[in-house]
Amino acid sequence: MFTSTLFRSRIPAVALVVGLGGCAGQTATGPFVPAAAAQSQPQAVPQHGGFRMFAANRDGGSVVAFESTANGNVAPVVTIAGSKTTLSQPDALTMDSSGKIYVANDGGTQVAVFAPHANGNVKPARIIGGSSSNLGPTEGIMADPSGDLWASSYSVDDVTEYAPGASGNVAPINTIGGSNTLLSEPLGMAMNAKGELFVANGNAGTIVVFAKGARGNATPLGVIGGGSSGLSKPFALAFDNRGRLLVADESSGILVFAKGAIGNVAPVQWITSTSYPAGVMADSKGHIYTAEFSSNIINEFARSATGNATPLRAIEGSNTTLDGPNSLAH
Repeated sequence: MFTSTLFRSRIPAVALVVGLGGCAGQTATGPFVPAAAAQSQPQAVPQHGGFRMFAANRDGGSVVAFESTANGNVAPVVTIAGSKTTLSQPDALTMDSSGKIYVANDGGTQVAVFAPHANGNVKPARIIGGSSSNLGPTEGIMADPSGDLWASSYSVDDVTEYAPGASGNVAPINTIGGSNTLLSEPLGMAMNAKGELFVANGNAGTIVVFAKGARGNATPLGVIGGGSSGLSKPFALAFDNRGRLLVADESSGILVFAKGAIGNVAPVQWITSTSYPAGVMADSKGHIYTAEFSSNIINEFARSATGNATPLRAIEGSNTTLDGPNSLAH
């Protein structure tokens, strides 16, 4: 979790809500106020089916999963935790198309890969790490459609790519890094339908975009950032079913950028009713899910939600075992 990464601390939720009011674009006096800036009336809890939502539970030392219909104070249907798992403050999570679960620990230099349907105190199916892997402390991992694993190393300012099935002390098949890349404490990543790689720069408050096949000291296609963007501490990225970029910004909230957005552009939606969001994803209906690190909640918002929006539902309470949730995947 980024708070200059090595010095993360749990900030009381109420303090964060107050702090957000001073961020540009968060109130009616800011530069970006969507037309539907407040949704104060509760909405009917939606019914979903067909997926489980996984979360890296940093302070709980676990990976947990909930059914798509989960609501309120419910227990997870999957909990990966225990001494065999190698999990210790898991802070980055992704899944590939076959259901394998990839997890990186906060400040760790290896990635544990769990088999589909893993549950309990189980050993990883494999671990990627070692001197040849060039993995630095990472808080961002992503499996692309080809099954390649991408990992960002925030202290080295690079992104490494590993072949499907990579295991042990294996060298990356690609490394993006160098002064031309503009990488500065890279964290979360996402890939669009064109194969372009989007990387959140935690230190610079920007998102850099690389062309498909970018290698080495590559110059980005463009950068999203600047005063109009509202970006401050972007941590996690995802795309929705319309190709829009979703950003969980630990200081600003959930920012949604139009498909193809580049430069100092305003988000088309900006959900401010969040507390230290550290994870984001969308389902097939375009509904937006957020992991609230401070308040130990997973919220679901309507796909058009913006401003001080009321969640459609919230997974929260002692039965959930949520404790510092961040990365989300399904």
